[in-house]
Amino acid sequence: MVHIQTHYIQTNSSSIIKMPSSTRIMAPQIKKTGRKIKAGNTPAEKLPIYEPNIPEPTSREELLKYWLNISLDERTANKVLWLTEGGAKVSRMTDEVCPYLDRPERFDHSPQVLCKESIWASRCYWEVLYSGWVVIGAAYEGAGRKAGDGPCGLGENEESWGLGWAGSCYEAWHKGSSSRVSDVPQCCTIGVYVDQPAGLLCFYTVETDGDSKKKEVKLLHRFKNPIKETVLPGFWVGRQSSCLILKKEE
Repeated sequence: MVHIQTHYIQTNSSSIIKMPSSTRIMAPQIKKTGRKIKAGNTPAEKLPIYEPNIPEPTSREELLKYWLNISLDERTANKVLWLTEGGAKVSRMTDEVCPYLDRPERFDHSPQVLCKESIWASRCYWEVLYSGWVVIGAAYEGAGRKAGDGPCGLGENEESWGLGWAGSCYEAWHKGSSSRVSDVPQCCTIGVYVDQPAGLLCFYTVETDGDSKKKEVKLLHRFKNPIKETVLPGFWVGRQSSCLILKKEE
């Protein structure tokens, strides 16, 4: 049984909801066995030719140069997740199970889904609008997806990275450990930047600047470690929660 600390948030409707404050519900520590399954995802769309030794982007305008249109891969979705809006939105609003077929690529324990687009030898950026308790991140294409593979949630292993709102602050996850991001208010839009050759994965809040009326980013957390395999964008979705992949503004 997992015990987690909770605190309460007052919503606009005056109802009270419980939110985890500092601990994610971790998958059972089961020893990994067998060969990992790949989803057979397609390469990312054509992006700018990768040029090494370019300074890390510091503005949303710079990040938009690497925009990647991503879409959810139904083949990987846990059966408690519902995909809508042409593969742009994932929701978990009830305990009702979606009638997906059993597949080797599908998550059978973690409430998670990956995207179709694989990232390798490139820089990519995307944005997500979320509500509730979610973890946004990326995972190796060959990362475990079954209960027998050990912890499969984003950031619960060395093959994935994740960031989510924990009720009072953001937390960034990797290798089963978390780092708290203090003094940053909750923002409903998160940007993700991956520079695979540089081993860089960054999370940002995306908000409209009060003076310029333009959207701008603020760095939440920066992972810097080798990314040795193809990675896929992914989402961990708690109850009464959803994620919507945003389109690039014209």
